[in-house]
Amino acid sequence: MKKKIEEQIVSGISKILSVKQKDLMNTDDLTKFEEWDSLKHLEVITLLDKIIGKRIKKIKNVSQITKLKKILVLAKK
Repeated sequence: MKKKIEEQIVSGISKILSVKQKDLMNTDDLTKFEEWDSLKHLEVITLLDKIIGKRIKKIKNVSQITKLKKILVLAKK
């Protein structure tokens, strides 16, 4: 059975940042993690492109994709 989109996103981002999913959910702001940098940001954008596809193109400024809650809201659209 395929994971829900939200679960895929949280799982993927937690792997990219090497943090626990619980910590990721509690923090929300990805830039607060020590592991965050521009390359991690690109990895997150690539992950989102794979999971939600064309919907990522609706985002006008991908550099602002740093909040988990906003990412999950976008994924539901």
